[in-house]
Formats: sequence, C-alpha cells, structure tokens
Amino acid sequence: MKIRIGDFESYGTKETADGMMFTFFVREDQPCAICLYDRRSKKLIQTIDLSEAYRIGQVYSVEILGKHWERCCYRIRCGEHFFVDAYARSIVGREKWKDASRIGADDGLYGGFVSGGQEIAAPRHFIEAGDMVMYKLHMRGFTMQHGYKASEKGNDAGLIAGLPYLQRLGVTSIEFQPIYEFEEVFCEKKTLLDEKGISHTRWQTLDKTNYWGYGNAYYFAPKASYFGGRHAVERCRVMIQKIHEAGMEVILEMAFASEVPQDMMLDCLWYWVRYYGADGFHLLGCNIPIKRIAGSYRFRHTKIFCENLPEEILQEQKGKKHIFLYKDDFQYVGRQLQNHMQGSMVQFTNYLRRQNVSYGFVNYMANTTGFTLLDSYSYGEKHNRDNGEENRDGNNFNCSFNYGAEGATKNKQIQKMRFQQVKNGLCMTFLSQAVPLLVGGDECLNSQEGNNNPYCQDNRIGWVQYQNRSSDAKALGIFVKNLIAFRKEHRVLRQENAMCFNDYKHLGMPDLSYHGAEPWLMQVGDEQKAIGILYAGAYAGEAEDVYVAYNFHYERARIALPRLSQEKRWMQVMNTADHIGQTFEPVALEEQGHVEVAPQSISILISCAEQGKEYNESVRAL
Repeated sequence: MKIRIGDFESYGTKETADGMMFTFFVREDQPCAICLYDRRSKKLIQTIDLSEAYRIGQVYSVEILGKHWERCCYRIRCGEHFFVDAYARSIVGREKWKDASRIGADDGLYGGFVSGGQEIAAPRHFIEAGDMVMYKLHMRGFTMQHGYKASEKGNDAGLIAGLPYLQRLGVTSIEFQPIYEFEEVFCEKKTLLDEKGISHTRWQTLDKTNYWGYGNAYYFAPKASYFGGRHAVERCRVMIQKIHEAGMEVILEMAFASEVPQDMMLDCLWYWVRYYGADGFHLLGCNIPIKRIAGSYRFRHTKIFCENLPEEILQEQKGKKHIFLYKDDFQYVGRQLQNHMQGSMVQFTNYLRRQNVSYGFVNYMANTTGFTLLDSYSYGEKHNRDNGEENRDGNNFNCSFNYGAEGATKNKQIQKMRFQQVKNGLCMTFLSQAVPLLVGGDECLNSQEGNNNPYCQDNRIGWVQYQNRSSDAKALGIFVKNLIAFRKEHRVLRQENAMCFNDYKHLGMPDLSYHGAEPWLMQVGDEQKAIGILYAGAYAGEAEDVYVAYNFHYERARIALPRLSQEKRWMQVMNTADHIGQTFEPVALEEQGHVEVAPQSISILISCAEQGKEYNESVRAL
C-alpha cells in the first residue's frame, strides 16, 4: 500500500478521498507500525512501518491509500507491544455481550473504521432548564424486562421501542449510563504451576459482570453489543436522531478513568457532540478539566453536569443555562425529614428553591449509586452480599428506613406507608425549582432487593422490573405522569431565577411565601415538621397560585391558607395519603382558611375560579 504524510489535525482515523488518515500518539520512543487485519478472520493483511518522516514529537500521522476499509481493522505496534488506538471510532471484537471466549485485556480487540467521512450531526433543539424532566437509565436495564421481543432486549432497538413510553411519561431528557465501549467481563491474571513446576500466566474471568461500565474504556466508540455489532456507529447515530425526533435530548454519562489525558477528554466530548449530536454530559472522574470545558465556546450550548464546580466557573457563566450541579445533597436532606432522622426544615426549604439565573441544579430522591426510591423506605441497611464483597461495598450512609419490616412484606399497613413515602419523595423532587431527575423504574416501584450498589448485577436485581403488574405500581405510573404534567402546566414551580420572598413587581403578594399554623410565616425553624409554601402564579404570568403543604409529622397538621380574592377558591389537587385518586382533579375545600394534611403526607392546592373549570380543561389537553 502507498502511504504519504498525514495532516496531524486530529487524532484517530478519518476517511479521505484517496484512503484513510491515521493520527495517533505514543508514550514510548520506539519504532512504530500500523498493522492491518481482515475484519472477519483477524488475519494480518499488512504491516506498515513508519519512519521518523511521519512523526512530530510523539505524534504520528500518515495517510494510507486504498479502498474497502470496512473489510479491515487495525492495531498499532510500538516496539514489541501492540495496542488499540485510544481514539478508535469503533471497536472490533466485542460485538457480543459478555463473550467469555475473548478473555484477556485487549488481546482480542482491534480498532475499526468509520466510512463516509465525519459528517456533522443534525442541529439540535436546546431544551431550556426550566422545561427539563430527566430520566436516567441503563441500556440493558431499561430493555431486558420491558416486555420486548428477544431482538429488542439489551440494545438500541429496545430503547427506540421504549421512546413512546417515555414521551407519555413526560420525559424531556434521557441520561444514559455508559454507552461507549467498555469491558463488561471482569477478569484477572492468575499465575499457575503446571505438572513440571513451570509457571504460566493466564487470564481468568470473575463470577460477576461490569454491568455499569465504569473503568478504562474506548470512549470514542459506541458499545458494539448495544448497537448491533459492526454497525454500531451508524445505529448509535440513528438512535440519537430518533430520540431527537421524539422531542427529547440525550445526556451521556462519561466516567473517565484517572489516567485519561485531559486533552483526550475534550476531544472525546466534542466528537460526541459533533458527530453523534449528544446534547449534554454527566461528567464523572477525578481529573475532569471542568474549567476548560465550561470555558470552551464549543460547549456553550452543550449541557454539562458535574458534582463539583468551582464558584468562579459558576459566576462566569453567560447566555443559555448549560452548567448544572449534580449531587446527592437534596436526596439526603429530604430523606432525613421523611424518615425522622433529625432532618432540617430550613435546609429542605432552601434546597426546594435553590436556583440561579446563570447555572442550574439537579434534584433527585434516588439515583443509580444507591437504593431505588422504593428501597429507601423498605430497607434500613444495605444488602450487597450478591456483589461478592461481603457487603463491604456501597454507601453506608443512606438515611433509609424500613417502616417495620426489612425488605418485602405482606403487611398492608407497611405497604401503604411505603407507597405513600414513595409519592412524597416524587412530589418533593418535581415540586422543587431545580431540574427533576427520575431514575428508570422508580415510577413503577422497582426494587433491587436492598442492593445499593448493583454495579455487577446483570440480572433481575440490576434490571428494571417494568412488568410489575401490582395495583400500586400501575397507580404510581399514573401518579408520576400527572405529577410531571402538573409541573409543566405551572411554570411558577420551575422558574429559572431565584425567588425573593417579596412583592417586587407589585402584583399583590410575594413571589414565594411560607405559612404555618398562621398564614404569612416570617421564619422557618429546624424544629418544624410542617409548612405551607405559596407560589404566586402572577410572577410566572399565570392566573393560578400553587400552594404545597408538607407534613412530616406522625400526626395530622392544620396549615393556614392565605385569604384569596372573592372570585377565587382554594382547590385541593392531590394528597399523597389518598391511595385511590391519582387523577389530580381539583376539589374545592369546604374550609378556605386552612388545610388539614394527613400524617407524613403532601397536599397540592391551587387557587382558581369556578370549581377549577379552566384547570381541568388544561389537564385534559395534556
């Protein structure tokens, strides 16, 4: 094959008019070569040694002339060692999920080629932070027990089949756990002695799976076993396009290993934006160049979610809100109040209203790195022995409570309280100002049987039990759908600026106010366990005010209601203690001066005229 010097412009491979361009870096100062193999048989086709003429520093760039690259794959040889290009756009050798026949580091892996050039993905529609409803899922976990046919389980076909379900729920933003090429087979080197006393080093598989996909990976390549093997690149692009066509956006979880160079991280994120059309990234890792990412003009319309963000970065943000703090603090503050673990009403009310015009927050009451929402009220301790680490892994600080029995129970009272607390947790999330996040399965009472770290559970524990046919699971699905619709209908709940507790626009009442046994409570104390929060609809251009009454007491609480104008009445839309009605149909209160809130429950009220006629019509339209 003929070769000529490359352009050194970007790492990886790219198709040219005459052949394929290769640009890669090496860490060792030794002779290098590109080895081409037949994609099907893996037989070596040709070794192309590279002289110093194709090198600047420790970067090589060469254009190899020829066609039919779809029939080939490649490795790079540096000295006596072979390795797979870290910038490879596709990976050959992992087409089948958990294929134990390819045991052993990268011995059975090759880089693949992307034909058709590097065309840019179609323009994306930016969803404003105030309109977002996030839904976090795992590609296999979402599809393995959703009632799909065999060909749709564990892959993009099942995800696409599930898009109508997510649309009906009201989801706007799908967060994916890793869909890049990772090694799901846990293995380790073992040194064994044969009969002659000679030692041999072999790779052996461990009896568990890297189900989540964290660890070293090929971050530029979509996971072949998720996307149809050799057609992974195109099918991944199609899946993201289908999600966009359904009116939703794609947030990718990127868990970069500590040894990944920061420049490579930036290149990787830009590649997923430019070539696949990713809308945002949830960044995990201890070496994230967050200052460079947040300050890059390339990512000004790309949403960035991170646990820790320096204050100077947050204050510098201008234009579209695209930087978000994503951490567990809301979850713990909420659970401490719910489960009577010295929770602070001051903290809770502050977290409910935290908002900033320049950057955003993500609120959730459960996430993949802990208990499911149901398990948060079903287990007092973690039960991770199936992970093979003697229950030492996973978070010990869960603020969970089992309400009288550890795990599943037939006790009706315990079941009722758990169901009520699940609804409370959902209300706390979706009635907060920040972006709400729902973990896949929490809307249908999914349980991981007390495992709060199922990183290796590629089974019924790690998969979401979408086929839960219990009456409570069905009722909760309706409840979540209506709760999301209620949030969308009332912009006052999701304003993107911080509320001020005063009537700075002279609209007749403060934008936000607190109420207790008497209306217009001026202060909130840590000792409080009940509070009413009034959101003035006029500050969002809406006719209806929203009043949310929280009662974390073991007993009923009477919470005062502010006086309304003569043409309006307080209507109760929902109370989480009601285990029958999930429709959010407003009902006028007989007593307009206060609301009685059942023990450990949340009530939602609205102020409207004529028995809520206008509101009913808007809900039906949704």
